[in-house]
Amino acid sequence: MPETEYTLRSEILDNERRIWIREPASLQTDLDLLIVLDAELYRNRVQAPQIIEDLFESGTLAQTLVVYVSSVSMDVRWIECPCYPPFAAFVTKELIPSIHERYPKTVQAKERVIAGLSYTGLAASFVALTHDGLFTKVISQSGSYWSNDCWLIREFDGQSLNHPPAFFLDVGDKETQEYVWHKEDVVQTISQVEGVERFRDMLLKNGYEVRYDTFSGGHSAEAWATSLPNALKWALG
Repeated sequence: MPETEYTLRSEILDNERRIWIREPASLQTDLDLLIVLDAELYRNRVQAPQIIEDLFESGTLAQTLVVYVSSVSMDVRWIECPCYPPFAAFVTKELIPSIHERYPKTVQAKERVIAGLSYTGLAASFVALTHDGLFTKVISQSGSYWSNDCWLIREFDGQSLNHPPAFFLDVGDKETQEYVWHKEDVVQTISQVEGVERFRDMLLKNGYEVRYDTFSGGHSAEAWATSLPNALKWALG
């Protein structure tokens, strides 16, 4: 499992984070790009590196550069994930240029995919929707579209992009709890299922391509692991 790692300092966010990169066998031809937010959750709990390694071995991701982006800490995650413009600026003005500099063959990537889960599923969608044409596809697993009274859904209803990304949305059939107090100032009034379905309906209404899957389970790493291979095959297969 060939990986490289570096630390990226963000002047925009005034912090630094670890970046892990899984390189394909050849770096001499144009590469697709997969940016995975929530690196610690995906790497340590979802076991995404092994899932992705299996897809490399099957040829599904043969020419894809996989970039895992650290969330720094849970406290930072609470700040950066709920549709936070400085985080989107970090991705577009600091992270992607650093990838292009290290891997010039990603500049002409045919597929540019950003992936996240729960709060970072929301963040991935926000980054893609606010930067027209930057990403071709979004993978959002159990995205927290309930955040801030469904702000992202309301903000983009009626808006159109010149180069809209396609969306893979999934959610578990047991993610039905309402009125969840995540912390003192963050309350989720609708269920994860309802939030994802509202976001899906807004996208379809406004002409986006959407694949919507439900999986058996709740808001858990084990459940996301069962859905992730289908999401990656949809995005990059």
